[in-house]
Amino acid sequence: MMDKQYSFLDYSSEEKLLRLSVREKADEIRLKWAKKGLFDIFDILENESILIRKPLETTEISGFTSYIEGSFIVFLNSTYTVGHERFSGAHELGHLVLHREKLLKESLLSKDYGIEKEATMFAVEFLMPIQGVEEIFHKIVGVEPTQVNVKHVIRMHHYFKVSYKAMLKRLVYLKLCDPNLYYNLCDYCSLENAELLQELTRKEGYSIELIKKSNSKYVSKEYEEIIRRNFESGKISYKRLEYLLNFIGRTPFDFGYEVSDGDD
Repeated sequence: MMDKQYSFLDYSSEEKLLRLSVREKADEIRLKWAKKGLFDIFDILENESILIRKPLETTEISGFTSYIEGSFIVFLNSTYTVGHERFSGAHELGHLVLHREKLLKESLLSKDYGIEKEATMFAVEFLMPIQGVEEIFHKIVGVEPTQVNVKHVIRMHHYFKVSYKAMLKRLVYLKLCDPNLYYNLCDYCSLENAELLQELTRKEGYSIELIKKSNSKYVSKEYEEIIRRNFESGKISYKRLEYLLNFIGRTPFDFGYEVSDGDD
C-alpha cells in the first residue's frame, strides 16, 4: 500500500479516468506539433499564443494564461529555474488546450483546484510521457527502484528537460523509483543543497543551465502590435493601452503616443 503522504500518488478510479483522458489529449497535442517540427515547449507556446517571459519579484506566481483583446496570452515567471519554467509553460499549454472555452468567456481563469489539477496532469503527461520515461530509464539508468540515487534522477531530468523534483515525482509515480527514497532524494533540490546539486550535475557531465534561475526577458512582438493596432483603431482607451504596455515594461511614449484631451 502506498504511503498517503505522497499526494501525487492517487490511484482512485476517478483519478485514473481523468489522467487517462488528459494523457490522450497530451499525446494528441505533442504529435500535432511534432509533425510540424516543433518539440520545445516555448516554441509551441509561441505558436499557440502570445508568449511573455519575464522575472517577477515574487515566486507566488509561476505563470498564467489570459485572453486579452482577442488573443491568448501566456505569461511565465522566469524568476524560477529553466526546468521549472518549462513545466509552468506546459501547465499553461494545458489550460489553452483543456480550458479554451472557459478562457474565451472569462478572459482570466479563476483559481480552481480541479482546473489546476488537470493542467498539471497535462504538463506531466506532455513533458514526461510514460512510454518515453520507461524506455529512457531502462536505457540510461537501468537499476532496480530501490537502487535509484541522485545521479540517476539528474540524468533523467536533463533528458526530459524538466526540473529535478518533477522528474523524481514522475519516477516514483511510475514505480521506477521506490517511494521510500523520495524524501532523501528530494533533499538534493532544496535551496540549501543548490550548490551540491550543481556540483553533482557537472560531475555527470551536464550543464547547470536547467537548474539555474532563468531570468529570461522575452515578449512576442505580436503583443505590442496587437495592442497598438487596437489603440489606433479606437478599440481600447489610452489608459488601457498604458496598462497593457506597462505589463511588459513599456509606456505609450515609447511609441510616440501622447495623451490627448479625449483620452480617458
